[in-house]
Amino acid sequence: MFSTRYKGQSFYIDKPSVADSNLITASCTGALLWAKQIIDHLGVFQADTLEAWYEYFSTGKPEHFFALMQTLPSSNSVPQ
Repeated sequence: MFSTRYKGQSFYIDKPSVADSNLITASCTGALLWAKQIIDHLGVFQADTLEAWYEYFSTGKPEHFFALMQTLPSSNSVPQ
């Protein structure tokens, strides 16, 4: 079902997830990339941690999990 009055076709970007300033949107197949873009925008992780996080969750390979753990601060370095 499509709207005959819709005029936004020229703005469509055929990607799983798209970010522009404070707008981050995704198709039903882009959930992981969408989450990565949100985490990046909010500055939750350092760049190396975010990349390792994304690689782990997109592949499930244990080497990416261990790489992710190596990028995180140790519990001894967390300020009280």
